[in-house]
This record gives sequence, C-alpha cells and structure tokens, in this order.
Amino acid sequence: MALAALMLVLSVAAACTSGPPPDTTAGPDQQIAAFISSWQQLETDQAAALTSDPAAAALMLDEVTGNLNPDKLSVTAGEITRSGTDSATTTATISWELPDAGEWSYPATWTWKRGSAGADWLLDWSPTVVHPKLGARQTLATRTSDAQDGVLVDRNNNQIVSPIRVYSVVLLPGQVPDVGATAATLAPILAPLDPTITADSIVSGAAAAVAAATAPADPAAGSSTPPSSAAPVDPKTIGYTVINLREADYLTVKPQLDPIPGLSFPSEVRNLPPTRDFAKALLAQVNPVAVEKMRGTPGWKVIIVDTTGGALETLADHPAVAGQRVTLTLDSAMQKAAEASLAGIQEPAMIVAIQPSTGEVLAVAQNTAANAQGSPALTGQYPPGSTFKVVTATAGLDRGLIAPGQPIDCPGIFATDGREIHNAHDFALGTVDVTLAFAKSCNTTFAGLSTQMPADALPLAASDYGIGLDFVMEGATTLTGKVPDAPATVQRAENGFGQGDVLITPFSAALMAATAAHGAMPMPVLIRGSTTTVDKPAPVRSPQVQAGVQTFMRAVVTEGTGVGLESFGEVFAKTGTAEFAAADGTIHAHAWTVGYVGDLAFAALIVGGEDSIRTNGVIAQFLGSVPH
Repeated sequence: MALAALMLVLSVAAACTSGPPPDTTAGPDQQIAAFISSWQQLETDQAAALTSDPAAAALMLDEVTGNLNPDKLSVTAGEITRSGTDSATTTATISWELPDAGEWSYPATWTWKRGSAGADWLLDWSPTVVHPKLGARQTLATRTSDAQDGVLVDRNNNQIVSPIRVYSVVLLPGQVPDVGATAATLAPILAPLDPTITADSIVSGAAAAVAAATAPADPAAGSSTPPSSAAPVDPKTIGYTVINLREADYLTVKPQLDPIPGLSFPSEVRNLPPTRDFAKALLAQVNPVAVEKMRGTPGWKVIIVDTTGGALETLADHPAVAGQRVTLTLDSAMQKAAEASLAGIQEPAMIVAIQPSTGEVLAVAQNTAANAQGSPALTGQYPPGSTFKVVTATAGLDRGLIAPGQPIDCPGIFATDGREIHNAHDFALGTVDVTLAFAKSCNTTFAGLSTQMPADALPLAASDYGIGLDFVMEGATTLTGKVPDAPATVQRAENGFGQGDVLITPFSAALMAATAAHGAMPMPVLIRGSTTTVDKPAPVRSPQVQAGVQTFMRAVVTEGTGVGLESFGEVFAKTGTAEFAAADGTIHAHAWTVGYVGDLAFAALIVGGEDSIRTNGVIAQFLGSVPH
C-alpha cells in the first residue's frame, strides 16, 4: 500500500516538471535559399514550385520579371523568426538593377509554412511576396522619360552648336545615261562650295559606290550569308553622296541642281556649328568633353499597373535631369573674324587670342591648310624668331643689363666664337636707346645681350611666360614649346633672337603676350568652371620688368616693325621671322606677329610666310573687325 502511494507521487511529480519534446526538425533555411537562387537566376518555374500556389506564383513572377527586364536581380533574406513549429517569417531585401533606369530596392515580408513536421516548407504565396503593395491582378512596370540635353554656348551665350538642316546631293549613276556628262555639269555648280569637287572626283566616287554595292560577299570577312542567297541590288538605287550642304548653301544652288536628272536630295537635321569650318580643329577636341557634360540623365519610375496597363500607384520616381549648359570662353564673333583674316592665305596660318585679365581663350582660328595638319595653333612647335626677344629682354631687365632709355649697340653683324649673326639686310643703328633696338628688331643687340647671361637665364624667363610649361586644360591639348639651357656662348646668342634651339607654339605666343599685358601669367582656360593645372607656377613679374617690356612692345608699333598697327588703338606688339631649311635645302622663314591691345592678347603665324609684314596684315584685319 505504501509502495503504491509512493509510485503515484513520483508519477505526478514527473508530469509536473517535463514539457513536450523539443522540435528538432529542420527549419526553412534551405527552401528560402533555393527560392532566392531560382528567382535571382530568373528561373521562375523553379521558384514558383517552392510556393503554396505554384501556378499563380509562376504567372506573376514571369510577368513582373518580364516587365522590369532587370539587368540583375539580387535578393537577400534577413533573420528567420519561428512562430510555432510550422510557421516562420523573414524580411527579404529585393534589389532590381533596371535597364535605362537604375537600382531599386525595398523590403518584403515572407511567411513560410509546412503542413506537418517533416513536410517541405513552402512560401505562403501572395502578390506581396514580390512587393508589399502589390495586389491581385496587378503587376509592376517601368516608365522612362527623356532628359533634355544641355547646350554648348560661347562667352556671350550664343549657341555654338545648334540644329541645322543638311541636304545631301546624291548622284544615282544607274539613272543617268552618261555619268561623265552629268559630273561635268555638276562639278562647276558645287566646286565654289567645296574646291575639292571635280568632274573626275564625281566619276570616280560614283564608280566606287557602284563597285562596293555590287561586290559579292567575302566569306573571309565573316559574312554568314552565302553570296548566292543575297538579294540582288537594284542598280538604280545605288547612290553616291557628292556633298552635304547646309540648308542656306543648298538653297543657293538648288535652282541649278533641280533640272539635272539622276540626283536626289535627302535631308536631316544635325547639330552643327555656325559655319562649316568654325573652330574646326578646336571643336574636334572640345566636343567629346562637352557632350559628356551636356548629356542629360533620363528619368524613370516603377509603377503598379492593372490588367489594362493603367497606372495605379508610383513606387519609385526619379525625374529626368537636364544636361549641363557648357560655356566655352570663345567669342564667336572674334572667332569668325580671325578665320576671315586667314581665309585668303595658302600656307598654313593661324591666330590665337587670349584675354590677359582672365586667361580665357577667345579664339583659336586656323585656315584650311592648317586644319589639314590637325591643331597646330595649339600644338605646332616652331622657332619664334624675333618674337622671342620679349623673353630675352625680360631676362636682361631682370638682371639690370638693360632698361628703357639706356644706350646699347646695334651693329649690322655680331660675331661670337666664329659665328656671325646678322640683322635683316645687315642694317646697323649704332649706339641707340635699347627701346629702339627692340622696336627695330636688332638681332645683333639681343644676341650679344644673351651672351652676358648664364645658361639658364632664357629658360627661366621663358617659363615666366608659360613657354616650356605643361598645362592640362580641359577641352583641348596644348603644347608650349621648349627653351633648353644653353651652356655654349654661340647657342645662347642664337637663342637670344629666337633661332637656335628655341621653339614656341601659337598658343604659348599668345600666352606670352597676355603675360606681358597682365604682369603675371594668367592661367589659360577654355571651358568656364573648369580648372587648368600646370606643372610649375609662373612668378609675378616685377613692376619694373613689366613696365620695361611694355615700353619696348609699344615702341614696336610707334616706331618699329609693327607701325601698320598704330591705327587700332594703343597696340603693343613684337614681330618676327624665323628661318628654317625646307626639305629641298632652301631657306625660308615663318612669319610671326604677337601682341595685345586693351584686354585682348593675340598671336598670328603664317608657316613659311617669309615676312612679318604678312602677319601684321592679318592682325590688322583681325583688329579692324573686333572690339578691343
């Protein structure tokens, strides 16, 4: 009896101190990972099979991923919370990388269930699995909006590149009985607009177009279509584009072109500068930089739509962002005036203009011959001739060897270490004010002055003006020339009047003139808001040196080699001719004129121009056409 009672007490105690056995079955981790992996790989049927309603899930997953068409889908599951033995929740972060849009991320709460212990966990399906605001018979979609691109303008807010209708003059050889006769009629009409067009060029161009269009496919070129299966080309449809004309030019020749059979005139609108050759070489460099800045960012949004495609709610909205307005420092009127000043010159010729007070590039003009060489106005390196006497005079002023009003000798010939240096036509002035020696461009005076200075005197003075420095200016590549140390006396003498081993560019010549005007080298800039860097800063010139250089340069116009410029205001200048040996061994000379007036610094070069009288004429025409 006592034993039975004890066993009853122990049984009751055991019942009071132990609960149900712990749930040791696997959680939904593997199923969640499998669902995420399948959905990320856009294998929607496999993902749907892991849900409580595979048919509905597959339909919606297919529709949503098809509408959004993601470049990439990333899904990350958070911590899993168990509520009972057969239910669990997790918050997933869903990130879509959408084409023509961007990245869109949001959280969604998922519930996973199983029918009994040991059964598979399944995602409790509803549209909220995809997005928490998505309902039945709804899906997601994207909408994009175009962005307005920026514009390219000059310093005066004139649009540099704008939409212009362009007409193509197309010859259809298969529609004319005699291509040669048609070409002979067409060439004189178009040659004034493009001198390269001749009857022969039209005939050969048309023949090449026909040959290219009718040539059999070359298997070696990678064509996947056998020649026998290619559609035959109708000879009457083959065209050769003789020229593309802006609408204004096309209208001037249209009455002459219309009666000629076998021509067509398709047109399209293109973004073009104001004239055919406007800043041609410069814009070729600027445009790629400007286009990136001007490109707008398209807008996009993700919306919920119903079965008819009607928008119900916007889930993400990123409005379009317009492109930047890019302002070049160029003055369009000045650029056109500079180009007009060079138009009649056969040799390569160029003008660079810079604003001394700011360093802003006002014009970079080249004629047709210079354009054919690339951008020599910015990167072409040439001996500077007597324009380099600005640097030599600066070095002499720095050292107290010369000063305005101080006498100096200007012999016809200066000899040093067996080398004779001559003035033009061996002119001699005798002992004169150094200002007059500069104005009359005495080679002998400045060759002798250079021999009195150390080997690095001219390189140091040149760098004060930016010559020999390396600039990184957004929008264009520039070079500035070189001035090496001259340990030998003869080398120093030759460098002193801009021959020898000295090289400059039209760009650095204009910068030299701007520095002479400003006192300190201005940092050149082409795109407003950009920052130009240089490998070595140039120091400020002392007031005495600046005044001395300006006195010398003013005398060039009042009593020296630039007297033709005196009618354009208070002009300061230096002219120069720089000899060079041509390929045939004959000696020729480049012609230079550099200077400034008011807040306008300029440099003109005619390659092989022989005499600075020609560059003086170019500058006179330029200054006569622009305010200064």
